[in-house]
Formats: sequence, structure tokens, C-alpha cells
Amino acid sequence: MKHVFSRRVAASALVCSAVACLSACSGKPETTAAQPATPPATAAGAAATNAPGAAAPASAAAAQASAPASSASAAPGNAANRGPGGGGPVSVTLVKAEKRSLAVGLDLTGTVTARRTVEVRAQVAATIREVLVREGDAVRQGQVLFRLDDRNERAQLERAQAQVLKDEAALADARRQLKRSEDLLAQNFVSQGAVDVQRTAVQTQDAAVAASRAALNAAQVALSFMTVTAPQEGRLGAITVHPGAYVSPGGAALVTISQLHPVLVSFSLPQRNLPDALAALKSRATVVEVRAAEDAPAGGKPQVQSAAVVFVDNVVDAASGTVRVRAELDNRDSRWWPGAYVKVRMNLNAVEGGAVVPVAAVVQGARGRTVFVVDDEGIAQAKPVELLAMADGFAALKGIAAGDRVVLEGRQNVRNGSKVIDRGRDSSKPGGSANTAAPGSGKEAAAR
Repeated sequence: MKHVFSRRVAASALVCSAVACLSACSGKPETTAAQPATPPATAAGAAATNAPGAAAPASAAAAQASAPASSASAAPGNAANRGPGGGGPVSVTLVKAEKRSLAVGLDLTGTVTARRTVEVRAQVAATIREVLVREGDAVRQGQVLFRLDDRNERAQLERAQAQVLKDEAALADARRQLKRSEDLLAQNFVSQGAVDVQRTAVQTQDAAVAASRAALNAAQVALSFMTVTAPQEGRLGAITVHPGAYVSPGGAALVTISQLHPVLVSFSLPQRNLPDALAALKSRATVVEVRAAEDAPAGGKPQVQSAAVVFVDNVVDAASGTVRVRAELDNRDSRWWPGAYVKVRMNLNAVEGGAVVPVAAVVQGARGRTVFVVDDEGIAQAKPVELLAMADGFAALKGIAAGDRVVLEGRQNVRNGSKVIDRGRDSSKPGGSANTAAPGSGKEAAAR
């Protein structure tokens, strides 16, 4: 009988646990009517001791009954302020769109070239007698550079001068003979044929004098070739000859002279910008900016020099689709050296009427370009925009207004309608700090 009574008590405890669980799940309180008659104290203690696991279901049921009540007391306003992943507001950096003009230009690579470069060569075959300059000297036009051995040319010049004197003397004698014959013809002492012979002799001797004078000029020119002068001003290159060297017209150049003021900057421009280059060539405006290819020294500012377009090639390179352009650059201080690479920026025009923001704020998607604009309540909305121009890391856009706050950093975490906070603003401003409580948080604290 004792064992039968213990089994009945254990069964009663299990029934009570089941009823408690059903009551907790349905939200209805337990009723005493469902409970069986309470056994004697000693019997209940023995049943509780002999029924393993009976207390655990009762405590689990109590925990399940308390859980919905605590979750029901949560503030309903938090879900609206969460980010796209279900967390809090997204921390971003905002910038304001500016209403200003945006200068549009092309960044290119160019090469400095001399305005003119001349190779100085010998025009006659001779031996170098003197070298009157040094390598790298700055020379002026007409300055003597080399002297050649001119002894033979001087002898030829003296011979030509003597021949001229001889022919002139013969011409003078022929003219006297003609005058005498004409006087005798007037007195009928000679015939007309004799006078004509004398006149022909004068004309022949006159031609001989002209020929000898031409030979004299040729000898003078040949002698002038023995002195090599600079055909232009500029800076000398390497001198390849020395006194005693034999030179000829078909040999190597004696030296090169490069004009360094002004200099030219050559670069290639895409053919779509050919009208801009032609307009710059016509106006001669300084639309080209040149700076050194190397970075400026620490703490220094890169020096930029303006130049004007002076040449646009008459053909577009079919292989590259570019046209060659040259700009003239002042070089009084010899800063720019021929052959050096430089950075070239050609300013094309300025775009007006657009809202200017950093390029990083523009989102390129399958449906076009958009930006996230944040209103006064901190809600981000995606707005489609039209790109007017882009230069120097900024973009001129159509579709937003000046003063709009645009998401710059952190836009990868922003979705349309997301709540955002600007981490760069002061906490005293509305929605400006990450510590600012979201709407509805006060109710949640009161509920807690």
C-alpha cells in the first residue's frame, strides 16, 4: 500500500507541472480547481524527494511565464531607429554641397623641348685651328666658335683680287682704243668696221671684269667658311672636335646650340578636345599649367608656371587618337631643361550651375549615379543625380541643391531611409553625436 500511494503522489505532481506549463503558454493563471487534493505533509515531502525532476519543470514554467511579460514592456520606438542590419543609427561623415564653378581640365604628361636646336657643321673640308668656346657656354648670335686653317682660301682670295685688277686694266685700255677709233672715224681715217671691232673688245673685257669679280666674291665666301660662328643664341652642347682635327661637310656636327628662352612643352591631347586646343591657339590665352614631374620638397609648394598654346599639329595620330600640341614657356631663369618630363594641366572650361561635392560621395549603380542626402531628422534618402563635370576630386552634380548634407564616408552601410548620425558634428547639435539617444529611448528606460 505504501508503494501504491507514492506512485499516486508522483503522478499528481506531474499533472500539476503540465497544467502550469499550459497556463503559462496560454497566458491564463492557474486555477486551484485543477489541483488534486493535497496529500499529508509527510507524504508530500516523501513524494518530492522520491520524484526526481519534479521541481525543475515548475521553475522552467515560471521562467517561461515571466519572459513574455518582460519582452512586452520593451519600448516600441527602437525598431524605427535601427540601421539596415537591425542595429543602431549608422555613423557617417557628412559634407555640404556647394554652389560654385568647377574648373575642368586635363592632367597630362609633357616633355620640354628647345625652341630651336641647331647642329653646327663645317661647310668646307679643313683642319681645326682654334676652339674659342667651352662646352655648356651661353653664346650669342654671330659669336665665333671655331677657326679653321684658312691659308689656302686666303691665297685663292689674293689670286682673285689680282685677276680683277688685271681685267679692269684691260678694260680701261679697250675703252681708250674705242675712243681713239671713234675720233678717227669722225675724220674719215678709219672705217666703221674698225670702230665696231673696238666696241666689241670693250664689251668682252667688261664681261671678263664681271667674271673676275664673281670669282673674288666666291673666294671671300670660301674664306668666311673658315670661321665658324653661332647661327643663333643659346647654350652649347658637347664639343666633339679639338684643334688639329680634320672636319668636312659630311662629318659629325662640331657642336649643337639649343635655344632655352623661351622653351616649348610638347604633349598629346585626345582628339575629342581638339576644338578646345584650336580655340586656345587662336586666343593665345595662358590655359596650360606646367609643374615639375618630381614632388615638391618637404614643406614646399610645387611651382606652377602658365603657358600659352602656340602649335597644334595638322593631323591626328591614327594609332593613339591624339593630336600633338605645344605651349610656349618663359625660361629666363633656365629652370626648364630640354628633354625633361613635366606635369601638364590644360584648363578647358568652367562648369556653372552645379552643386559641387567630393567624388567619393557619388554612388555609381546599375540605374545610374545617386547620392545619399540627409534631412534635419537624420534620415538618409537616395537621390538620383546627373554628373555635369568632374575635376580635382570634385564633381558638379545636377539633382541636389546647394547646402544639402550628403553622406561622404560610411555610405556603404547606408540604405534608403536609414537613420544616420554625423560623427564629425558637435554633440550639442541635434543628431550630431553618437551618444545622442534615439527617439523612444526614454520610454524604454521608463519601462525598464
